[in-house]
Amino acid sequence: EPVDFLGNQDNVYKKIRSSSFPVRKLWYNIAKIAAVFLFILTLGSLFYYFHKTNHFFPEEFESVELLEKGRVVLPDGRIAEFETEQTRIQQSVSGNLTINSDTLKVDETKKGSEKISLTHVIVPYGKRSEIILTDGTKIWLNSGSQLSYPVKFTGNTREVYLSGEAFFYVESDPSKPFHVITADMKIRATGTRFNVTSYANDNQSQVVLLSGKVDAAKNKRFAGSMEMNPGERIVYSKTEENLKKDRVDVEHYASWIDGYLIFENEPVENIFKILERYYNKNILTEKLTGKPAFTGKLDLADDLGKVLNNIGFSASFSVECENDTFIIRP
Repeated sequence: EPVDFLGNQDNVYKKIRSSSFPVRKLWYNIAKIAAVFLFILTLGSLFYYFHKTNHFFPEEFESVELLEKGRVVLPDGRIAEFETEQTRIQQSVSGNLTINSDTLKVDETKKGSEKISLTHVIVPYGKRSEIILTDGTKIWLNSGSQLSYPVKFTGNTREVYLSGEAFFYVESDPSKPFHVITADMKIRATGTRFNVTSYANDNQSQVVLLSGKVDAAKNKRFAGSMEMNPGERIVYSKTEENLKKDRVDVEHYASWIDGYLIFENEPVENIFKILERYYNKNILTEKLTGKPAFTGKLDLADDLGKVLNNIGFSASFSVECENDTFIIRP
């Protein structure tokens, strides 16, 4: 009987096609999964890129509340200490750094590196410093704060890094904007006066403008900025991760450089935190009735006991001192 080779060839071809279909379907599913994974990976990378901190922030050397003396860490690693409550630090164009009456020669680069390094001023609780930079900008650094800056400003900007609180009187130079960078915010100015508060253990950071113009943004890549006019404040919420602007009495935020504090209906718990930093003393609070607040002016030349008693007279609490710790009782 003759063999139908053509018919057998068609049957074989159909069997091969039917047997290869599951394999092709498997590879198709694998390709789909890979494409979805690649999309998620790309999306995550973009999210990280756009939300990543735009400018690096120098690490704090150690917890400032544990320090008894102020420190200046030079670019070459040398450390100079100071014990004065009010310390004046001036950086000269020639590279000399003067701390009160002592002058040090500063090398701009670390040994074996051409990269320009930073000088770090660390002010512990109970002390404050006035810093004058090479461009003439004056900075008042409050208790429990760290400022990092280059010996000389190069390039098209002037950048400093702040953790804590500082008042800035920026020397005008429209061609070279002045940037204050904190862990949360980036503030840009040309010549102006403003106060920045950005303590690591606070729930918010803020900038208050006294004169001139600045703009502020989150310290993230491509973050939009908000312009400020004198008398305005921008607050960054660490929990909500957003910026809000309002009008304030600027004297309440800058008076500390003149030796006094002004509050208006401020919760006493917030005031105690400020006073602990300023006086380097512990304040323990027993359970107070309600949420007491204080309105008034405090003279920081007074001892802490007198300051707390002035608040207690208004907010209805008593003050006791035991083993150099102040205890607040109803």
